[in-house]
This record gives sequence, C-alpha cells and structure tokens, in this order.
Amino acid sequence: MKNIIVALVLDGDEKRVIDHAVSFAGKFNANLMAVHVNDIHAGEMSMMMDSPVKYKEEDIYKLFCECGYESIVNQVQIKLLASETITSAIADVSEEADLLIIGHRHMSTFKSNFMDSIDEGIVNLVKCPVLVVQIGR
Repeated sequence: MKNIIVALVLDGDEKRVIDHAVSFAGKFNANLMAVHVNDIHAGEMSMMMDSPVKYKEEDIYKLFCECGYESIVNQVQIKLLASETITSAIADVSEEADLLIIGHRHMSTFKSNFMDSIDEGIVNLVKCPVLVVQIGR
C-alpha cells in the first residue's frame, strides 16, 4: 500500500477520519493525500448571500494541526478540487489510490429513503478499497 487518500468535508468534526488516515499511512509507510472538493461557485458573491465557503490548503493544514498532527502536516499532500459532483471528483482523484478513507454522518430514516448519501455514491464509483469512518454521532 503506497497511496492513501483521505477525503474531507471540512464542515464538522473529522478528527476520527484524520486519525485513521494518519494511522494507516504510518502502518503502511504510505503517502497521505488529503482531498477536499469545493463547490464550483464557492467563494463567489451571491444575491442570496449563501455562497458556499471556498476552502484553501491552509484550512486543511490547520485541521491536521488541530487534530494533533503538527509533526507530520508538512508530509501530507493537499489536493483541492472544484466540481459540481463530489462523488465523481473523488472517484477521479482516487484512481491511483490503494485506499480511500471517508467519513460518514448518519442520515435520518426519512432522508435516507429519498436519497443516497454522498459517501455511498463515492463507494459505488471508486475502484480502490474504501474505509468509511462514522462521525458526528
């Protein structure tokens, strides 16, 4: 196992996801890449005043530091993507990955009856093994 990718949403507590990514990268002496997909309109002015946040590399480095990984943060490759479809963007970037690590938030029964979660869509598209880490529960 040479390449591990951790996909981050950056809108909640993803410490457990990062913990697993760092642990697996250490155990397998693998390269670790942190990926985030920004909405293509992130950071733009909007008449509705609800434009999504456009995250930057510094935000991911800061998150790794907040999770206690200051000593390895400079070894983590950061990849920021912009796409309308998170699932296909993650699938594309994970083509060369040996393992993809993603977080999962529990959806209500009502909501899960009408839609798949983004993490389920990712699992359905990627070709590499996927570790899904439960968060926010």
